[in-house]
Amino acid sequence: MINLLAVDDEMINLMIIDESLSDKGFTVVKAKDGEEAYQILSSDTFAFHAIILDRLMPKMDGIELLKKIKRSEKYKDIPVIFQTAMSSVTDMTEGLDAGAFYYLTKPYSRTLLVRIVQTAVEHFIKLQRAKEDLHKGMGALRHMLTGEFRIRSIRESHELAPLLANACPDPERVLTGIMEILNNAIEHGNLGISYQEKSELHDNDKLMEEIFRRLETPEFRDKFVKVTFEKNEQHVEIRVSDQGKGFDWQRYLSVEAMTKNAFKTHGRGIFMARKLSFDDLSYTDEGRTAVIRIDLSNKKGNLLTDFQE
Repeated sequence: MINLLAVDDEMINLMIIDESLSDKGFTVVKAKDGEEAYQILSSDTFAFHAIILDRLMPKMDGIELLKKIKRSEKYKDIPVIFQTAMSSVTDMTEGLDAGAFYYLTKPYSRTLLVRIVQTAVEHFIKLQRAKEDLHKGMGALRHMLTGEFRIRSIRESHELAPLLANACPDPERVLTGIMEILNNAIEHGNLGISYQEKSELHDNDKLMEEIFRRLETPEFRDKFVKVTFEKNEQHVEIRVSDQGKGFDWQRYLSVEAMTKNAFKTHGRGIFMARKLSFDDLSYTDEGRTAVIRIDLSNKKGNLLTDFQE
């Protein structure tokens, strides 16, 4: 059973969310404000896969509840879909800084709501599976100084990501970002799936089918992603090199890209990985090689400060 928590002080909005998602097999638990929502979370009656959260509410608003959720070790991984009528860069970065990963701008279509929720739930399930692997006796990997790996498929990327994360000082922080960069190298790099193609495939629930198909074709089946790991006294460096055509990577790390794609099911993964998982992320070789840096003594800044520098 997939449970969703919907939080909104307008009953009509809760009814729309419930009607739209119940037909798709989701169980929607409703709360009229942030205080009630946190009480429901804390009761542990339900295990939630995603939270749909209105920004402006009485008693406890969306930002306050979001920050409270992300401070909790128990609930911080639950993806939060922020509903808002405010779409300025300042408003959006405040939500992203607090931990929101998806945005819905009111008014929105029911179709978009369903797509965003499905994407959020898929993300949560993949992350939980990967985190299970973090705790399967791989602690010794934190002593690894160098390593080289080759992968071809999404399954192999999900096997490698926990291993690389365990070799870093804060595995849970870097895990999501590593998964994103590895998947990006396979999907967009080696298999040549464009942004527009991914949008259409995702909307038609055909993405994984197309990935499997391309992996077996003569054009793509011999391509691999090379991953190197190196740790010194100052930082960890992970390089992820694909055999694709490259891409304009700077565009996807810009503020404009973040604001443009904050309301879509994909297109902001590289940006979020750099801001939330790593201390630096850049590309060389015309976008074919991702260079990840993770400092051994780390303090992440906030998104809004970064934008204003």
